[in-house]
Amino acid sequence: MPLSFSAPLSCAACDHRIVRTRLVPRVVAVLLMVASAATADEARSATAADLVMRHLAALRAHNFAAAYSLASKEMHRHFTRSEFEWMVKRAYPEIASSAYAFVVRTHEADGFLYVTVKVHGRNGKNVEALYELVREGTDLKVNALSSRRDDGVL
Repeated sequence: MPLSFSAPLSCAACDHRIVRTRLVPRVVAVLLMVASAATADEARSATAADLVMRHLAALRAHNFAAAYSLASKEMHRHFTRSEFEWMVKRAYPEIASSAYAFVVRTHEADGFLYVTVKVHGRNGKNVEALYELVREGTDLKVNALSSRRDDGVL
């Protein structure tokens, strides 16, 4: 015995105009927002990495005034320019006089940008440095630096 439906079928249940006119534009808008956020993150990471590499280049050239100019107001509050030079030379000899360096990672947390860098010092030692950057107005500035010996492959 064949099955029969007593209720008439309605085309409104499968009306694709609703999908085309309402859903598709919303999905496209969400995808554009995600892509825009990803592009902004990449730009912020590139800017942060560039600042760290400029800081290392200034230190490599023993231009401590230029390196100090990239430091945050907080660093300026704790160190004069000459104290900054003394501190970097004593606490971070590989960073103060590097042969080469490269950025490994950038990430953001709690309003700070962090840049991890592998540094090979002219003294032959390798360190992994973690730069903390802070935004001051429209500029990024070096707010803190820590390093540890790195016996890994550069």
